[in-house]
Amino acid sequence: MARQSMRKSRPVAAAVAAALGACYLTTAFVMPPAEEGPAAAGRREALLGLAGAAATLSSQPAEAFEGAGQWMGYYADPQHPMCPRKIVYEYDLYDKAQMMVDGGDGNPGCEKKVLSRWTAKVDWKAGSDEITIDFSKKGGPAGVVGKWDTDGIVFPDGNKWKKIISYNTGNGQGI
Repeated sequence: MARQSMRKSRPVAAAVAAALGACYLTTAFVMPPAEEGPAAAGRREALLGLAGAAATLSSQPAEAFEGAGQWMGYYADPQHPMCPRKIVYEYDLYDKAQMMVDGGDGNPGCEKKVLSRWTAKVDWKAGSDEITIDFSKKGGPAGVVGKWDTDGIVFPDGNKWKKIISYNTGNGQGI
């Protein structure tokens, strides 16, 4: 029954994703350049989040990640302003699902440009308030534990990725 409702919702999700994408493109080309300061960063984060939400609304949830809704979404990283941080699940060539962080880095932020894109594998257990991220593919440490803290993920160095947009994982959690 859940699969039938997901099949029926795919065209709706695709239509919503297309509408959000059109809104983003219209906004990106029609709005004047943002002023500098906190207001500019907030508007840019919203636009980046809107674009990302449009791209992932039509994604199918992985049954293996039922209950992972609090983690899935877009985050703001204060140590890398405006750089993408998105926790998603991805499928490999064998249709095996894996939770991942899709990210990018600039110098040090991405206000002007994302200089490099990367992915990091995430380990998570159902019901846990912790995840473990392997940043070694981007030159960072492996086994970094992040703990859920009200509205984001806190890391051992004190950095906190604040969740800015959630998305529906198909199990009633998310938006």
